Amino acid sequence: MIPFACLLGLIYSFCFKQGNFRSILRKHFHRLPLLFISLACEMLLAIRFIDTWLASGSFRVEARVILAVLQYTFLLIFLFGNRRKPGVWLLIAGSFMNGLVITANRGCMPIGPAIGIFGKDAAARIAGAPDYFLAAGGEPFYFLADLIPFPLYMISAGDILISIGIFLLAAYLPKRVLRPRAKAVEQPPDIRYTEGR
Repeated sequence: MIPFACLLGLIYSFCFKQGNFRSILRKHFHRLPLLFISLACEMLLAIRFIDTWLASGSFRVEARVILAVLQYTFLLIFLFGNRRKPGVWLLIAGSFMNGLVITANRGCMPIGPAIGIFGKDAAARIAGAPDYFLAAGGEPFYFLADLIPFPLYMISAGDILISIGIFLLAAYLPKRVLRPRAKAVEQPPDIRYTEGR
């Protein structure tokens, strides 16, 4: 859903707002390294090899919670630093909602029973994923979990806000931003004084 929202925002900007690729490259984001650190933490949570290695010790739960806290802390700091861009406040709200439920559930996102509409294999794949688990219904912040069926996968309320924010941000990126030119400093009039005779 989120990649689709990004693509849709770009298409909308190019078709209706006369966007161009050069404008995307000219957009500046503050604290960009924090975004990549957040993505790295997310990847570590999703890699099965890493999860298996953590499970071999007694610190799996603690490590996953720490990684989830770091992931969303870095992400929210990055987003807050760019809060003036269109859609970013929605990204902040959606990311906070997802981060809350994931952190409260040991670094994993609960999946609702509606996943059964995608077939028995879908539930089996979730059971084998390190960053998701099939929810029973009583998990912390269950109402923020992936409970809404979407084509091919499940989404959360936070995902909806993130997707809207991504659409607005993606539609803004190709847009040409005309910055007002600095006004020329007015020169004082050339006043010549003539001495009285």
